[in-house]
Amino acid sequence: MGDYEGIARRAWRRTVPIAIIGFVVGAVVGIIVSSGDDVLARVLAILGVGMSFGGLGGALSLAPASFRLAPSMQWPIRELDKSGRKAVRRAVFSGRPLGEPGSEMAHRAFDWARGAAVTLPVMIGQFLLLYAGIAGSQLPNLERDDLWLGGFARMFIAVIVVVGIAVSISLGRQIRGARRYLEAVSAR
Repeated sequence: MGDYEGIARRAWRRTVPIAIIGFVVGAVVGIIVSSGDDVLARVLAILGVGMSFGGLGGALSLAPASFRLAPSMQWPIRELDKSGRKAVRRAVFSGRPLGEPGSEMAHRAFDWARGAAVTLPVMIGQFLLLYAGIAGSQLPNLERDDLWLGGFARMFIAVIVVVGIAVSISLGRQIRGARRYLEAVSAR
């Protein structure tokens, strides 16, 4: 599992500069393509293009790590039936150790919790960067008066923000549960 932690660490070290450089390049492009004298329109165009470049660039840079980390959550439970997989997930996310210490189910749950503690933060980062990139494309349309472009942009960004918050809370709880599970098993 140490290899998976190294993959995640390298992915974050690679993604942060890519997202920042993407945002800066996007902001420069936004400065070049923004038109009009309205300050708000120019600022929204600069931020929108910057978020699009930075968010999508960061999400794409995390994609290979996501594919390489996926086995860390699939391998430990691949031979279990549906009820066994559900029991492992429920135990890990609740933070309560599963089965007797040293049993096969306890070992599988521990391996799965280690995989979840490494993989889920990468997944949430990729998800948030992707949503920032998608929402950024609609920022310049926020200040428009027409019902279609302005209204659609407002609704679209509102939905993305609500879904982003809900998924972030859900994945955050799962990450905390996996870490609590690892602490509880280590203390046993």
